[in-house]
Order: sequence, then structure tokens, then C-alpha cells
Amino acid sequence: METPRSISFAILALTVLAAGALLLEHTGFFAGAFRAEILARVDDGDVVGLGEAVTAQNTSASDKASAR
Repeated sequence: METPRSISFAILALTVLAAGALLLEHTGFFAGAFRAEILARVDDGDVVGLGEAVTAQNTSASDKASAR
């Protein structure tokens, strides 16, 4: 005789909680709770162009070579 399969209460409760949280997030109840806004300001002087970066890298490499 086969025994009936029973669903674990913990699995059932976890599934219901996850589905409820997903539904609440979808409806907008948690709007903004899982999202972070990054506020930053970049000045023109802080921006490094490709040419400046290559020059700085080459200078750094030549400084290391001359130190040896």
C-alpha cells in the first residue's frame, strides 16, 4: 500500500511568503525598496581622456623601469 505524499509545512509556508512578496513588489507596494539611486556629480576637470590615461600609464611604467 502506498503512503500519501504530504507537502512539508515549511516548504508550503515559504512558497506562500515568496509569492506574496513577489505580488506586493509587482503591485508597487515595495516601490523603491529594492532600488538605490546613485547621486553623483562629475566636474569637467575630473574627467580623464584616453590620451591622458595612456600617457599616465606610460609614465608610470617608465618610472618603474628606471627604479630597477
